[in-house]
Amino acid sequence: MDLILAHKRVMKVCELTGFSLIIQTSIATAISEIARCAIEHGEGASLKLGIDGTATRKYLVARIEDSIDFSLKCQEALNYAKRLVGNIEVIKTPKGIQIMMKHLLNFSGTFTPGKIDSYADYFKNEPAISPYDELRRKNLLLQEFADKIRDSEDDYRTLTDSLPLMMFTLNNRGQLTYSNKWIEQFLGIPPKEITAAAWQNIVHPDDYATFNRAVTAALQKATPLKGQYRLKEKGSGNFVWHMITALPLKNEKDAQVKWMGFMVDIDAHRLAEKTLKDNMDLKEVQEKLFENQQELQTKIVELNRSNYELEQFAHLATHDLQEPLRKLFFYADALKTKYHDKFDASGLNMLKNMTNAVSRMKELITDLLNYSQLHQQKLDFNPVDLNVTVQDILKDFEITIQEKRALFDIGPLPLVNGHALRLRQLFSNLISNALKYSKKEVVPHIQISVSQTDEKFVFLVKDNGIGFEPQYKDRIFGLFERLHTRDQFPGTGIGLSICKRIVELHHGHISATAVPGEYSAFEIELPMAAVVN
Repeated sequence: MDLILAHKRVMKVCELTGFSLIIQTSIATAISEIARCAIEHGEGASLKLGIDGTATRKYLVARIEDSIDFSLKCQEALNYAKRLVGNIEVIKTPKGIQIMMKHLLNFSGTFTPGKIDSYADYFKNEPAISPYDELRRKNLLLQEFADKIRDSEDDYRTLTDSLPLMMFTLNNRGQLTYSNKWIEQFLGIPPKEITAAAWQNIVHPDDYATFNRAVTAALQKATPLKGQYRLKEKGSGNFVWHMITALPLKNEKDAQVKWMGFMVDIDAHRLAEKTLKDNMDLKEVQEKLFENQQELQTKIVELNRSNYELEQFAHLATHDLQEPLRKLFFYADALKTKYHDKFDASGLNMLKNMTNAVSRMKELITDLLNYSQLHQQKLDFNPVDLNVTVQDILKDFEITIQEKRALFDIGPLPLVNGHALRLRQLFSNLISNALKYSKKEVVPHIQISVSQTDEKFVFLVKDNGIGFEPQYKDRIFGLFERLHTRDQFPGTGIGLSICKRIVELHHGHISATAVPGEYSAFEIELPMAAVVN
């Protein structure tokens, strides 16, 4: 509907500004071709029509602009439009793309602001139209043209070639006796080769049987042929909907002598029909959704209340559990220190196991509290220098690094727009895992690097540790997921879950790859919008 309206308004503007009918059609067709591409490949294109220039030279100007560059996908349409208008310029701007089309005005009058405002008022008050009405007007226009060009074959050829329609004439045997240049350009077949058999390769297989019956009946009965069929376009190989009309023409003796016809691209019209049907289906769905809206809102209120209560419970539970754990740890340590001589080896081992259990419980509660806070928290982003962040983390692990004699290979890292504390927690967890899951008797070697694509930065944290089986690459990010026993490697199984949530809060993605016994690698993708140059 937008495409049809654009065509109609351009035609009217051309009429108001004094262009001939042929020039009107050429300009409107050129603009419609670009508009069709903008509708198909753009995101929110707009068309503006106006008058520009100096006091002595005025131009009719059409500007189609969009936030994305759709011109790469419509080069054929641009070339076609340039053949019709000529003065077309593609301008790329920081906000997107503009396609400017200009045509010199021959109108001798004066274009005052009041006159231009009257044009705008006309379009504001014009009645609504339908796609069918637009096609009907084109058919009437073509009939008028056909009557005017009978007397001159040269004029006929010039005129038909200037129209953006495929026009032809047939003899009584159905053979093509004349065609304008658009038929060969669209079909990619010389007119002499368009025989009755050739149409089977031109018309869509699903439409051919109906098309063949209609043509046969029209030729036998000398009745008009009218129908909508899909024709194969040479350039793209796509089938495009066309309205095909062929009218029998008689001589002065009322004898049938030939057929004259034309094929009009109605792909936009068919698309409008399909969109209308889809909108009706959508309306039914919307009505059903509206019926459930109240129930949904009630459930949302209940869910919000439940989430709030769960947040309060998690906060209180984690804090209330800390106090008895501290007492258990204190009394266990006091027993071990004050009554060390009164315990045998078995008793001391029990105290040790109790202390370790308390430490694991405290670590688990702390990790749970951190994970819970991530789901509740809305992060405020600020510039964060990851070079400084990683160096601070290495200082925190200085003792472990010295004990394991770990080696680090860290490349230059960018300035990231994010939450400093959470990004530090992210890289701290990954470095901690790399140190923790290192191989015995092998010096840990940890690499941290970054690469850049058009839309994102990709950070890589890779080690030469024990690795893991490939089937666990998604599972390891789950809550409480562990691939080893606590006797082998300590931990709660929450660290990577926290990493995953932090990356998601920064609108990114984290993934893992590994080879058992060779290495583990964690890849963090952050969109360019989250990075400060």
